[in-house]
Amino acid sequence: MAASPRVSPRVNVRVIALVLAGVIVMLTLAVPLRALIQERREIKILEQQVVAKQLTIDDLNDRKARLADPAYLQALARERLNYVFPGEIGFVILDEETNTAISSVSGALVPNNDAAWYTKLWTSTKLADQPRPADDPLVVPSDDMPQ
Repeated sequence: MAASPRVSPRVNVRVIALVLAGVIVMLTLAVPLRALIQERREIKILEQQVVAKQLTIDDLNDRKARLADPAYLQALARERLNYVFPGEIGFVILDEETNTAISSVSGALVPNNDAAWYTKLWTSTKLADQPRPADDPLVVPSDDMPQ
């Protein structure tokens, strides 16, 4: 029979000490590594938010530039308010086929019908709380407003 090699107790103590030191080093590094990973995740989220806010700023600057253009303002006044220049004659054609529902009239908040004044008031109050279309050039969403 071959003699089995004996392991000295000193080697066992060294192996245990080495494993214990490795575990302590791993536990010591685990907390900072976890914090590093969490911070990088937060930085990535914040960078995405910055990009989204920059797009919003660009959109608002485009709206501001359009509203500074006199030709655009004249077109808006003609379309939404039915303004005409001096010397021009404005016509509004009302017929059976024309749909005068609120949703079909751009910028209208009051129904175009023969309802009582208090009905129109109540309807406009209810409509004022509803969100406006995203493509409405004169309305800036409340979350885009500077604080």
